[in-house]
Parts: sequence; C-alpha cells; structure tokens
Amino acid sequence: MPNGEALPTIDPMARRIVAVVVVLVFVHLFLAPAAPARGSSDPDDDEARVETRCSRGSEGELRLRVRGREIRVEVDIEVEQAGGPWRVILLHERRTAFRATLRPGGSGRIRLRRTVPNWFGTDAFTLRAAAARGETCRANAVV
Repeated sequence: MPNGEALPTIDPMARRIVAVVVVLVFVHLFLAPAAPARGSSDPDDDEARVETRCSRGSEGELRLRVRGREIRVEVDIEVEQAGGPWRVILLHERRTAFRATLRPGGSGRIRLRRTVPNWFGTDAFTLRAAAARGETCRANAVV
C-alpha cells in the first residue's frame, strides 16, 4: 500500500464460504441440465418437441401431442452412418412405455409412432437410443 499500511487479512472461514458460494453459482449456471421442453398452456391440445444431437453426429427428435386422454409420441432419428441396429427405449414417467431393437430404413431414419395414455397432471418422457457401434441419443420432454 502506498501509505505503508498492511493489507487486511481475510478470515479462513469467510474464504471457505465465499468459495462454496462461487462453486454453487457456477454449477447452477453452467452445469445444470437444460429445462425440458414444454408445450402450450391449453391442457387439451398440448404439444412439445425436442431436437437432439446424438453422440456421433446423428440427429434425433422427440415430439409429443396431447389429444384428450391419449398422447401421440413420435420419434425420428436420422442416422449418420447407416447400418446396425439401434436399441430404443421410451420412458413415460420413468416407466417403460416401449422397448425394441430397430434398424434404420432405406432413408437412413428410425421412425417410431406410439400412443400412450395421458395420465393426470404433467407427463414426462425420456427417449434413449443406442446403436451397436456405441452412438447414443437422449431426449427429455414434458407435456
């Protein structure tokens, strides 16, 4: 300091508190998962659509449409490298709604259409797909 005064010291406990707060803010802002897609406010005609990029360049889309007591689920995965089978799992409220091994068609796409019951309140869906060669896709949506 210009006047010859000593720099103030900071209590070690205060340093720890500041460090914890900084870490928590960083985790909250940068590492928190993205919010799931949410559709319109009309409960009888709700829709959600999530696009995702798979681990090795393929692209996936999960689309949900509420129609009264049913939810129409559409899954499209555009496969970058045509070939082997994909294991596809669709979860509805953490319960298995669909599980199968599918092969891409001639267009290099995996398409899945299913209708599931519309339960009371919001319905959360998770799509997980994995190719035999190790590529994975994941998408989450809520209607």
